Amino acid sequence: MLLTIGAMVLLSMVILNTNRNYLNTTIFMQETKYGVLATSLATSIIERASGLAFDEETDGAAIGNVNSLTKANKLGPETGEVFDTFDDFDDFNGYSLIDTTEFSAIFNISCIVNYVNENQLNGSTNSRTWHKKITATVTSQFMTDTIRISSIFSYWFFR
Repeated sequence: MLLTIGAMVLLSMVILNTNRNYLNTTIFMQETKYGVLATSLATSIIERASGLAFDEETDGAAIGNVNSLTKANKLGPETGEVFDTFDDFDDFNGYSLIDTTEFSAIFNISCIVNYVNENQLNGSTNSRTWHKKITATVTSQFMTDTIRISSIFSYWFFR
């Protein structure tokens, strides 16, 4: 009788541990899935921005003076521009979107574009430079972490 009770307790412990491990694995897999989706969303935004002109003033024309570029406080879409009509990199400054394409999670996406100095790429500057940095941030209530990806886009001209 005592042996039977011991076996039942042991079997109960094995079943509880198996269920706990299964639940932990499922949670980890879901968080990983959402992390991959969030990374893909941020990367897509950055790739789209990188495919556009460096600045409104450089669209189709080479310039040789940074003072011809958009002022730092004017970075963002020009009047009347929306996501489908963005035509230069800094139009993504202040852009935000709630993505609901994944039925099981809602992603909040936001972007910031700043000028950066070549000697301090992690910071930002109010001075116009040949380098702009976009930072795409993706959050979701279903993720424990925030996905933040940055990329620097530089303007080059040849004479």
